[in-house]
Amino acid sequence: MRNQKRPVFLNLLQIKLPPTAIASILHRVAGVFLILLFPFLIYMFDVSLQDKASFTQAVQLINQPLVVLLLYGLLWAISHHFFAGLRYFLIDFDVICGKQAARFSAVIVVILGLLIPVLVALGGKL
Repeated sequence: MRNQKRPVFLNLLQIKLPPTAIASILHRVAGVFLILLFPFLIYMFDVSLQDKASFTQAVQLINQPLVVLLLYGLLWAISHHFFAGLRYFLIDFDVICGKQAARFSAVIVVILGLLIPVLVALGGKL
């Protein structure tokens, strides 16, 4: 027998996810983003260490608007992944207990993950 209460079509964009789910999904997205950008960072580091002309070429590439946006995305990924990892560490050691504390800490993680790149961007403009 089929369960008639199961949804026929599940649209994930219409579901209101709790803050804990959002923080968890963003933690995974940040981890994937970090892994995908790692080869680019190694390449740029290698190019920058070859000689003075290569260093200048690397700096010119890094100053491109799309690369700057990518680097701010990387900064978000690092900060969010760090704070979410710290949150999971505290949950594992029962420092964060209960549904309310988990929700509050998830909101804090998402806010801090976004706040760090914004502060760095504003700091560069001041």
